[in-house]
Amino acid sequence: MNRLQPGGVHGRKVNFSQSEQHVKKKDNQKFTVLVVDGDRHSRITTSEILSQAGFNTVEARSGRLGYLYFHQLQPDMVLMNLMLPRTSDGLDLCRQIRKHAKGGSVPILIMSSYVEADSISSAFDAGATDFITKPINHLLLIQRTQYLIRAYQTLRSLENRERVLEQAERIANLGSWEWSSKSNTLYVSKEFNRILGLAADAHPTIEDILNLVPETERIKLIKSFRRKDSKHQGTITINHKLHTEAGVMRILRHEAQFKLLNEVDYSIFGTIHDVTAEVLHKEQILQLAYYDSLTRLPNRTFFKAHLEFAIRAARKSGNLLAILVFDLDLFARINNSLGHEAGDELLKKITDRLQHTYPDKHCTKLNMSAIDPMAPHEHMSDKIARLEGDQFAVLIHNFARLDAVILATQAILRQVSTPFSLRENNIVLTASAGIALYPVNGQSAETLLRNADAAMHFAKSQGRNNFHFYSSEIDFKSKEQLSIESDLRQAIRHNDLELFFQPKVHLKTGTIRSVEALVRWNHPSRGEITPSDFVPMAEQIGLISELGNWLINKACQQARSWNDEGLPPIRVAINLSPIQFRSGTLTGNIKNALAKHKIAPSQLEVEITETVLLEDTSRVMKTLEGIRKLGVRVALDDFGTGYSSLSYLTRFPFNTLKIDRSFVSRCIKHSQSAAVIHTIIQLCKNLNLEVVAEGVENEEELRFLMDHRCDYIQGFYFSQALSATELSRYIKRQSWEQLLGQFN
Repeated sequence: MNRLQPGGVHGRKVNFSQSEQHVKKKDNQKFTVLVVDGDRHSRITTSEILSQAGFNTVEARSGRLGYLYFHQLQPDMVLMNLMLPRTSDGLDLCRQIRKHAKGGSVPILIMSSYVEADSISSAFDAGATDFITKPINHLLLIQRTQYLIRAYQTLRSLENRERVLEQAERIANLGSWEWSSKSNTLYVSKEFNRILGLAADAHPTIEDILNLVPETERIKLIKSFRRKDSKHQGTITINHKLHTEAGVMRILRHEAQFKLLNEVDYSIFGTIHDVTAEVLHKEQILQLAYYDSLTRLPNRTFFKAHLEFAIRAARKSGNLLAILVFDLDLFARINNSLGHEAGDELLKKITDRLQHTYPDKHCTKLNMSAIDPMAPHEHMSDKIARLEGDQFAVLIHNFARLDAVILATQAILRQVSTPFSLRENNIVLTASAGIALYPVNGQSAETLLRNADAAMHFAKSQGRNNFHFYSSEIDFKSKEQLSIESDLRQAIRHNDLELFFQPKVHLKTGTIRSVEALVRWNHPSRGEITPSDFVPMAEQIGLISELGNWLINKACQQARSWNDEGLPPIRVAINLSPIQFRSGTLTGNIKNALAKHKIAPSQLEVEITETVLLEDTSRVMKTLEGIRKLGVRVALDDFGTGYSSLSYLTRFPFNTLKIDRSFVSRCIKHSQSAAVIHTIIQLCKNLNLEVVAEGVENEEELRFLMDHRCDYIQGFYFSQALSATELSRYIKRQSWEQLLGQFN
């Protein structure tokens, strides 16, 4: 017998723990039926019928015990009499079970001798699953019980699966839906509602959902599903935005498939996925990969990818392309004088100007077709980018005449040259640009960029603030430049440069106490290359510090050599680049050279131009003071030719001031130049500075300078620049004394 009698026929109480009940059920795979009936005979008979049919049974003689056993044992079905002792009726027990946490869907089969419609209706209203009348048909009871339990197990399985599916959808932020064209009904999952911000048990219509979507996105959705080929194209995938009531923008992805039922009717099965985090993460990756962090303009990677994409399209269509590369002239002065933060701010202002020139936002928008062959085709447009530093590029797409390219280039140069207001400073910039054309100047992105860059450098070499189209001549000069740059590296590192020295005559004593060191490069195949050609080159390719250190050591070495030769101590003046003042190591390099070659600091003089004074003044002041503390003299060269300011003479620790040759050459015929020289000399006397006049070439100039009590003169009238050996002989011969003698 499979009868379990917690209440028993004679009131015996048998306790079953949950673990014991679980084992019995697991081992026997039998289901338990709770039989609740106040009629002992009826209860036992019913229980035996079910036991013989393979069910476990539990008997309860009252509604109170029936609820207690239900709570303890969780049976798979409840079979109860409608009329029970010690309670109003079985309907109360039925209601109690339905309110129980585990009793929501357990099948309840009501037994009753009453077959009135009201009784049946009341039983179902109380939560009954089915109704069977007495006297009980044994076969019918067994069949009903089997069916109800099987249905209950199926329902439980479906509920479990639905819970698993709901949990999976929630974890994946994925909702599901189904729509029938025939009935125009929409089924949605709870997660679908949650994603859209609806109640979990809501039953929205298609119209309800479309009303949640912004109008532009709504049109996109409708078009995607109404396309003629939608029913036959497989899976439809579309992203759209949704603004929640809280004002948060979210991005949703719909994927749907059509299922054709006949020629007219169909169903659509789909999912909705909240991909906001995914899209934002992807956008962040794309931003880092394809955009410049400072200006937010596209970067070199972006530009090259779009240029390659445009070339592929132009190769098919036969269209022309133009690549414009430009950078800012003398931009380093801004960084060095106002600081790098100011330079960054200026680059942002230039970016605003560029975007004003190209107001179409597509010029900076990433075209997914350019980076993803599987992406839907997008129309190509002009693109702008920041390649690096202060260098920018523009891709001009699909033009008919070169005039369009020229006008676009001129517009950009005008935007750059319009004065900027930067930290209470009025900044005037210019730019130099180079242009390469596809397919004339190259058929690959790398070649076009290289040629546009070469054209830009050619434009810069022609005086800046202009543009130039690429040509083969430029290519030749560019390659020649690279060759010279390589040779210059070798010349510096293999000591193939040479110092020449131009004497400075001290007019009061008639002696040579100082010389200016000038670098010469006698190239093995190109002959002599002047410093005005290779020094700027050394600055551009990062060799100027190496060249400057070579110059410092070579000058000190030669001064030591003349000392050893027995000549009076000669002060050697060297010219240093503004770039050397940025390194922070200049003072230390000079100190090391003096110690290495064992010469007095007074035998070395550093000549700087006013360009150095336009750099970061605090850094320049610190470096100059460090040089002066070593005992090395400091001279201001080319005074009066640039941004001369008398404040320089009081703010910076100069020993010497050099009058530029442009004033000296005009002092005889131009009274203004004569007045300038007179004023400078008097100023230097008052400030206790030595004054040197450069470029003296005839007697009239010499007499004028002597009459105005200039300290030193330097120029071809006495001597051109000489080699170290020639200068030694020149000093020993004292041949300049004859030139001075005629004025005494």
